[in-house]
Amino acid sequence: MREIPVAIDPTPYSCTVSHRMIIQPEQPSHQFLAIGQTAHSWIAGQLARPWGNKAFSGFQPFEQICYAAEQHDIGFLEWESAPTLNQATGLPYTFEELPEEVHLGIWRTGISQLRPVCLYASLVVSLHFCNLCARFHHRSPDGSQSASADFLKEQKEYQETARRLLQNDPLLEKALEDHVLVYHRDLIATWDLFSLQLCRGQLNEFKLPDVPTSEGGKVDILVRKIANVEDVWEVDPWPFNVQSLTTISEGKVIRRRFNDQNAMRDAIQDGDRISLRFRFQPPAGVMS
Repeated sequence: MREIPVAIDPTPYSCTVSHRMIIQPEQPSHQFLAIGQTAHSWIAGQLARPWGNKAFSGFQPFEQICYAAEQHDIGFLEWESAPTLNQATGLPYTFEELPEEVHLGIWRTGISQLRPVCLYASLVVSLHFCNLCARFHHRSPDGSQSASADFLKEQKEYQETARRLLQNDPLLEKALEDHVLVYHRDLIATWDLFSLQLCRGQLNEFKLPDVPTSEGGKVDILVRKIANVEDVWEVDPWPFNVQSLTTISEGKVIRRRFNDQNAMRDAIQDGDRISLRFRFQPPAGVMS
């Protein structure tokens, strides 16, 4: 079985900022908004469905890729149901603060959970996580193989098995070609970063680097919040096949800092929820 290349791209998109319970900056009211990774991936799925126009290719198999986008962080669900308290901040640990073994274990869990539902989605998510993992792959200080290296080796073997099991499916014949798998992996990465940056709530403008286009090339997409308009974003160039797009998700309001883990968990479990809505439109004068 051929090996899918893992392209290591020195962009701002790295594992250490991409997967965690997302906690937005403190509001003037001294409240915080916590957004689960599974809530963030829900937005990624909504971005996937209308993707593609003359400038940006669509994708097949459609439902499998949309499912992969929406569920790529399903492995976080159990951890987010009982987050651990960071005593230094009085808030739940963000995921980049957790040990590497826990980080990789959550990815591993998600890939495994997708497998019995949609093997192709599990394969593409495995490729996506391996591409992220390769960006901080290193050896342990004592010279032994790191947990990241073990994860990459394990997932390469899994990908070979998945491709073998899928190769006789007539619906997926072309979807297993190397360049197609790389394309689907890169789409998941684009939607993942897009949704993440929105949920982080830290930037009014950000770039999605190296997004695949219909011509086989890549382009940077600029996403910019429109001044004085709440949660309306301009996307340039416009990659969707609709005139405008609205996505929704949910977050939990954290009203104070904590020194007791159980109290924090109860507050998040039973606390107020809030609907999140992000609206997108093309640059002025540009039609999709």
